[in-house]
Amino acid sequence: MKMLWALLFVWVVGSASHFFYGWSGENPLVGLLFASSESVWEHSKLGFWPLCLAILWLGKGAGANWATLAWAMACGTLFYLVHQIGAFYAYTSALGITSCLPVDILIYLLASAGGLWMGYRLLSQPRPLWQGALGVGILCFLALSLVVFTRESPALPLFWDLAKK
Repeated sequence: MKMLWALLFVWVVGSASHFFYGWSGENPLVGLLFASSESVWEHSKLGFWPLCLAILWLGKGAGANWATLAWAMACGTLFYLVHQIGAFYAYTSALGITSCLPVDILIYLLASAGGLWMGYRLLSQPRPLWQGALGVGILCFLALSLVVFTRESPALPLFWDLAKK
């Protein structure tokens, strides 16, 4: 039952976070953590932060140590990011289109569910300290990348604002 609540949390908070930047009056600080444009990169934030919180909640409830928590969060969020970005480019390239909102929403739902499931499964297996440290490093790298590339985006399609295309 906890898994279902965690999934609902990820879906609801992630979906709502799509609007946080606009609701804040386009506050630059809010834009660092939540989607501030219609780029594929910015939409990665929709699942990253809610997944971190949901896996942390599930792990604390299961009594997982910090190494196990960090590893599960890192793997779950990395799963989400790779699948969300990969599926988007796979279908848009195959169909030769820019985007299709129902498909984009489905990708978000499936990729975030997969990331949560992976994180949840990894919580049941205690991890050594080195994996926890690697997990912390991966999470820091991903979080820092999400923040830094919001303001200093490379000139690559991943960072293009699709609403302006």
